[in-house]
Amino acid sequence: MNLLNKTIQKIDFVSDKTNIPIRRIKGIGGLSDILIKYMAITKQTVPQKLKEAAIIACADHGVAQMNVSAYPQKTTVDMTRNYLISKGAVANAMTNFSAADIFVVDMGIAADMKNLTGLINKKIALGTNNFVHGPAMSYKQAVKSLETGIDIANTLSQKGYNCFLLGEMGIANTTSSAAIAACICELPPEKSTGRGTNISDNRLKIKMAVVKKALSINTPNPINGIDVLSKIGGFEFGCLAGIILGAAANDRLVILDGFNTAAAALIAQAICPASASHIMPSHLAGEPAHQAALKHLNLSPYIDLHLQLSETAGSSVIARFINLAVDLFNLSLHNNLPVFNKLPDDLSLKNIPLDKTVMKFCQERIDNLTKPINSLGKFEEIALYLSGALQKPQPVMADIIKNNVLLMPYILQISHCLKKPVTDTYIAKEVGFILIDGALHMLNDMKTFAEAAVSVANDGPGSKKQKMF
Repeated sequence: MNLLNKTIQKIDFVSDKTNIPIRRIKGIGGLSDILIKYMAITKQTVPQKLKEAAIIACADHGVAQMNVSAYPQKTTVDMTRNYLISKGAVANAMTNFSAADIFVVDMGIAADMKNLTGLINKKIALGTNNFVHGPAMSYKQAVKSLETGIDIANTLSQKGYNCFLLGEMGIANTTSSAAIAACICELPPEKSTGRGTNISDNRLKIKMAVVKKALSINTPNPINGIDVLSKIGGFEFGCLAGIILGAAANDRLVILDGFNTAAAALIAQAICPASASHIMPSHLAGEPAHQAALKHLNLSPYIDLHLQLSETAGSSVIARFINLAVDLFNLSLHNNLPVFNKLPDDLSLKNIPLDKTVMKFCQERIDNLTKPINSLGKFEEIALYLSGALQKPQPVMADIIKNNVLLMPYILQISHCLKKPVTDTYIAKEVGFILIDGALHMLNDMKTFAEAAVSVANDGPGSKKQKMF
């Protein structure tokens, strides 16, 4: 525990109280809060563009034996290969979108992955134990997973990365995160357990019962993060919690993504309360305990995109918004910002006919991309709308630029994803283009289950729409 203890001693609370001139840019909305938080965490007086590292920690969970996921456990292997061979996962599309370098870490996949080129081998064991029968891992393994994450954060910080986007892959890990949130946020299992990979009602009942039993059998101590991790966590949660601690010790920014990354942050906070002040939130996921987890971390989401997974989708949007805010800051310093132009009240889309046949083809592709069904919310809606408006199943950014006058009301309309909306037309247009870019990366960079040889859903609505051929 020497590395863990030394790291904790370096972490202080961050104050974001400042008089940075970004506040004087009219119509910037929530971008102001995002930039101020970034500068405070990284101790910058003049903001620099991000150099992002996206870390996808992968591991299997013994609790997958309890039939709590819509996907078979081999999907952990399938998706890890997808990240590195097919490069067609959400994380690949979103790191392309945000220009982040992606690092995929094997923390405990239940298979021999030694021959997978590019995979960082930090395997602790072939998955965790089934925590309905006892602790998920030993105390020693929990510390090792945390220190692995710290070591990764230290190494990447030394290489000049100033921002970490967190992601994870592990079938059944939302069962673990539901248990973690129930324990630390003092929630009943029925309030902390959600549909994860979009499971059916019957499987949700099983999952709730599993979380309840795990908490009863293991009685984790909510104020002892290592105890929580060892009893009801996963190796990937330990890695991500360690990255949060290591980043905080190095004054680097961590941007959370979905519910699972928030569960890792809860563990880090229980180990070192000051670590939570070094974290930036992104979106509010659909999992019922995500809001409680963010509240416990004293964080409030900046965007609402109806995202349902932790593969850097929300954090990549925030990273793009940070870089936009840095550009606006620099323009303001040189008095080069366009004159404030208030967003028009009428952003009607009635004059744009939508080709329903083309949209049907687009929807079928979106449903069969390697992700849980309906998990990318607003990105799916944007891609579908653009396909119908432009009469192309897979439009590209050149199509958007060519038709930007026709699409401008829509581009401005979708900028309202920020909880504090921008009100200037120029800034709103930039925000809208960022979201469209993300949607098009999803649509064009991701692979289908058949293309990437990834197992499809065997439960819930995905089992009726996803195909392996």
